[in-house]
Amino acid sequence: MSHSKSSYIAVSGLALLAGLAHGTVASAADPEIHDGSTRLNVTGTGSVDAAPDLLTATLLIQNEAVKAVDAQAKTNDAAHAAVTKAEKVAGVTVLTDSYDVSENRKDNKPSSWTARQTIQIKAKDASALLDLVGRLQANGLLLEGVSWSLSPEHQKELHRQAEKKAVDDLRSRSSEIANDLGLKVSSIASISVDEPLTVRPVAFMARAAMAAPTMRSEDQTVTANIQATVILKPQ
Repeated sequence: MSHSKSSYIAVSGLALLAGLAHGTVASAADPEIHDGSTRLNVTGTGSVDAAPDLLTATLLIQNEAVKAVDAQAKTNDAAHAAVTKAEKVAGVTVLTDSYDVSENRKDNKPSSWTARQTIQIKAKDASALLDLVGRLQANGLLLEGVSWSLSPEHQKELHRQAEKKAVDDLRSRSSEIANDLGLKVSSIASISVDEPLTVRPVAFMARAAMAAPTMRSEDQTVTANIQATVILKPQ
């Protein structure tokens, strides 16, 4: 998971803190400053749960031969055939991943070479992807794993929804804390919004016989955090 970064936005006025609702945040009030106002540091948090919409299968192609060049040629040909077959399926994206060649040394036996190529196949249609995986396995590819994740466009939309909830949370706590102190929110001194975090994919130990209904994953959570410094004044 990537580390969060903050983009800093200076804001003035009461607009963001209008229409307050309940939420949970961490907060701290600074000592009163010379004009009789108080600075309050508040963090609002919002989260949205949603089912992942992108399925990724990772497959391995490997071939062994006495000569490295022969092992590479076999693996390259098989990878080209697999990519060509995958690209013919609507809605499927195929990517070539890691590639390596290694020497196999055996006791009292001639050495050999193994060439390996990993490919990833992504699709939102689980049935189509799993059918393709089965056909590629029949051609000799090894299935290393299958995982569900949120597509970039879906995660972006969910983060926007989470941000709106974080704003509601920020509004609520700012108002509640000010009221508890016998104060009221006067303005916003500053706001910072955390950059979205990538949600970790949910991995499965996959088999060729797996059908689409058995590949459903639990919902994933997208969270947003907003920090603000608000100015409180006497009621």
